[in-house]
Amino acid sequence: MLLVVAVFAWFQFRDRADARDSAAAAECVEGESTLFVTVDPDIEAPVRAIADKYNAGKPQVRDHCAKVLVTARPSAAVVAGFTAGGAWNSALGPQPALWIPESSRSIEATRVPGLIEGDPTPIAASPIVLAVTEELRHSLDEAKVTWADLPRLQQGSLSEIGLSGWGGLRMALPPGDPTLATATAVGSAVSGADPLGTEAAQSGQVVAAVSGLAAGAPEAATIGAALDTIATAQQPADATIHAVAATEQQLNSHVGLVAYHPAGTTPVADHPVAMMSGAWVDQTQNLIASVFAEYLRAPEQAQLFTAAGFATNPPVTGPGASRAALEKVSATLANPILGVQSTVLLDISASMSDTNTSSTRLANTLGALRSTMNVMPPDFGLGVWTFAKNLDGTSPYRVLAPTAPLSTTQRSAIDTALTSVRATETKPDQAYPTLLAAYRNAVSNYAAGRTNSILLITDGPDDDSTLTGAELVAGITAATDKARPVRIDVIVIGGTGSGAQTLQGLAQQTHGTYTRVTTSDDLTFGTAMVQALTSP
Repeated sequence: MLLVVAVFAWFQFRDRADARDSAAAAECVEGESTLFVTVDPDIEAPVRAIADKYNAGKPQVRDHCAKVLVTARPSAAVVAGFTAGGAWNSALGPQPALWIPESSRSIEATRVPGLIEGDPTPIAASPIVLAVTEELRHSLDEAKVTWADLPRLQQGSLSEIGLSGWGGLRMALPPGDPTLATATAVGSAVSGADPLGTEAAQSGQVVAAVSGLAAGAPEAATIGAALDTIATAQQPADATIHAVAATEQQLNSHVGLVAYHPAGTTPVADHPVAMMSGAWVDQTQNLIASVFAEYLRAPEQAQLFTAAGFATNPPVTGPGASRAALEKVSATLANPILGVQSTVLLDISASMSDTNTSSTRLANTLGALRSTMNVMPPDFGLGVWTFAKNLDGTSPYRVLAPTAPLSTTQRSAIDTALTSVRATETKPDQAYPTLLAAYRNAVSNYAAGRTNSILLITDGPDDDSTLTGAELVAGITAATDKARPVRIDVIVIGGTGSGAQTLQGLAQQTHGTYTRVTTSDDLTFGTAMVQALTSP
């Protein structure tokens, strides 16, 4: 009896198990489908925990058993992987159908047509701040230091905010989104363009500011390494690193460091969820990605993000800086140029007294030069020469103000000198010997780390000197020093003049610009002058 009952029970159990297996197989008739998710390492822990919860529920999507597999990779590496072209780099792990980078800046940098679906929505945010010691934070706060102030402090001294003996700011700029975000915030602050556009990012004002942040910055391989250096310094003033940009979430794990929020718009690491589109993503994975993205945003997951130091459900802040602007800021960080040092050669021959609309060519030129000087940062260099024929005895030129950084004294000297400028009574000029003398002077007094240039403004030239065009080119070529490059920019008002071809060739030879305008009384003329005197 017992044996019969046992055999009967075994068959019953087997039949029920087979029935359960058959039912499960019927529900996942298409088998398993794995969603590959790549996340930035700083948000890996909460996303991986949420993925584990999701997988534990044995989700089914379109007759598939769905499974989420999370891989952590730095956002910059993933951006490079998506934008490099060719085969996917297997070192980055499986090519993801869902990507959660550090910020929307990474999304913008990856904007390839058809790669990212729609506008990714942020899921967890952390403000980007300066990680500093309490002593430095207090002084920065007392001085109400803004993003725009950081380059000046980096290149100058913290004594201006009451910290004697500290030297400059010593802010490290390790690779990563916080550094890019900080540099972009600096660019927006100095230019007034928020978000930072391509034109603003390329302006001399922004290039100089970002370069001031980057030039001479202390070395740090990672944000974590920089945070450790600051936190373990015995004497904060003597530390090799005083500050580094980091998210508040990154800062939370470092005892002894505090956050300083520079005045102005605070950049954010907002961790958008991006659904990818490509041959490696099928319809089922796309649907699973959509379902899991909603699962990540569900209220019951919020505690995992907040426990990791993030704010949940951050607002959508818009596209931010353009991709081209971000690329320009990144390039400037990698190759800083501390502004422009330029010498203006101003034609004051008789024809410059001709009227353009309501004023003379010369008056309009002087006005445009003053306006441009007013927007040039103090670390830019500017000098002014005038030229005509036999202007200073037998010399064709007169140095109104030697080229020097635009301190208050230098601005005043140039402004005062310009008030006395008048057109001569002679129509011919001697632009060639003036340009050659100015070029040799610029090479001799080269300012390292800057774009050194000469801007020639003329309504000719109508050169009648003994120096021919060929001799001018030969003289410039002989004076050229590859270690001390000097750019020649030319703006011609009105006629082409007899030497137009020579000047155009020299501008091209020195990687400068040649601009011809019909009048000095329009925006084109002013824009050409601003670009020549502020573009690195």
